Amino acid sequence: MTHALRSAAVATLAALAAVAALLAADLTPPVQAQSEDETTGRIVARRLATGRVEFAWQTPSGERVLPQSRYFPAPADATVDRWLRSSPVEVGGVAIGRINARLRADGRIEFAFTPTDGERIAPAQRYFPAAPGHDRWLRSDEITIGPAAPRYIAVSAGVDHSCALRDNGAIECWGDRPAALAGPFTAVSAGAFHTCVLRESGAIGCWGNNERGQTNAPAGSFVAVSAGFWHTCGLHNTGAITCWGIRYGEFYYGQTDTPSDRFRAVSAGAFHTCGLREDGAILCWGDNAAGQINTLAGPFTAVSAGNAHTCAIRTNGELACWGDNYNRHHRYSGQSVPPPGHFAAVSAGTWYTCGLRESGKIECWGWNERGETEPPAGSYTAVSAGNAHTCAIRESGEIACWGVNTSGQSTPPD
Repeated sequence: MTHALRSAAVATLAALAAVAALLAADLTPPVQAQSEDETTGRIVARRLATGRVEFAWQTPSGERVLPQSRYFPAPADATVDRWLRSSPVEVGGVAIGRINARLRADGRIEFAFTPTDGERIAPAQRYFPAAPGHDRWLRSDEITIGPAAPRYIAVSAGVDHSCALRDNGAIECWGDRPAALAGPFTAVSAGAFHTCVLRESGAIGCWGNNERGQTNAPAGSFVAVSAGFWHTCGLHNTGAITCWGIRYGEFYYGQTDTPSDRFRAVSAGAFHTCGLREDGAILCWGDNAAGQINTLAGPFTAVSAGNAHTCAIRTNGELACWGDNYNRHHRYSGQSVPPPGHFAAVSAGTWYTCGLRESGKIECWGWNERGETEPPAGSYTAVSAGNAHTCAIRESGEIACWGVNTSGQSTPPD
C-alpha cells in the first residue's frame, strides 16, 4: 500500500561530411557565456582503427564526457536506419540525456541527442563522414538548451490519491488528498487515506485521515517511512522501527507493536507490518488471517506488505509471495503467485501485485477489476500498487497511472 519514486539539458551533434574534416581540427571551441539555467555543448565523434565510431559530449571548456556505452559498430555490422543510443551522459553529476546514432544508406552515420526530458534534437550538421581518418575527433555545431522540469524519482499509490517526489525535493499529490506540507522532502508514502513524508532533516510529517492517530508522527530522526491503513511506521538510522496509529479496538492486530530487531527496510500493509532485517530475513507482525506474516526463508533484498499478502525479492532477483490469494468476492485472484524471472522492485497492492523487471518492464498479477494490472508499454524505474490503481515512473521521469480513477488518483499532473 506504500512504496515507496534530472534536471536536464541537451545537445546534439555530428561531425560534418568528408569536406568538413578540415573544420574539425580545432576541437576546443571558445568558451561562451551562458545562463546558469542553460547547458551548452557539442557532440564529438571519431573513427577507431577497428572501424567502430566513438562518440562523446564536449563541454564549452573542451572537456569530453564519455558515456559508458558510446561506440557505434563498424558499418558492416550495423543496420541501416536503426537508431542506437548511448548510456546517459552526465554533466556535473546530472544525467542530461543520451546520444543517438544510426547508419544511413550512403555510409554516413547520423547523430542526434535526446535530452532527459525532451524530444530528439537533430542539428543541421549531424553527419559523420563515411570515410574519415582514424582517431580524429569531429564535432557538431554548438547548441544550448534550457533546463527541463524536475523529474519524478519516487511514487506511491494509496486508495483515493497518489503522491510523487520530484528530484528537487518537491511533493505532488493528485486525487482526494492534496499535498499539505512544504518541502523539501526525501521520501513519500501514500497510505489508505493519509500521506506521510520524510524531510531532509529526518523528521516525518503526515496529513490526511487521523481516525486512529496514524498521522501523529513522533519526534526523532528517520531514514524511511511507510503508511498503511490506520497505522504508519518509520525506520530509524539505528535500524529500529517505530510505528504509530491504531493500538486498540476493531482492526487492531498488533500491527504497531514493533519487535526489537534491527532492520534495513519497513513496509506497512493494511493490518500487518513487515521489516527486512539486517541479515536479509523478513519479520512480520499484525493480522495473520491469510498467513500474510508467515514469512519464507531468505535472504531477501526488499519487502512489500499489501492488504493481506506480502511479497519480497530474493538476493537473486526472484520473487516470493505469501498470504491471501483471493479478492473481495472471495474468488481466486492469485496475487501471491508471482511470475518467474528477475525483478528490481515489487509492490503489493490490495488484491493484486506489480513487479518491475530488471529490464524496466512492469508486470502485474492478481485481481484486475479496473485494469490495475494492465500497465502501459514502456520502460520504467519504479512502481507502486495501490487499492485498485497503480502508478509508475517512466524512464523519462514522467508518471504513468492506470486502473480506477474515481477520485482522479490515476490522473497525474503534467
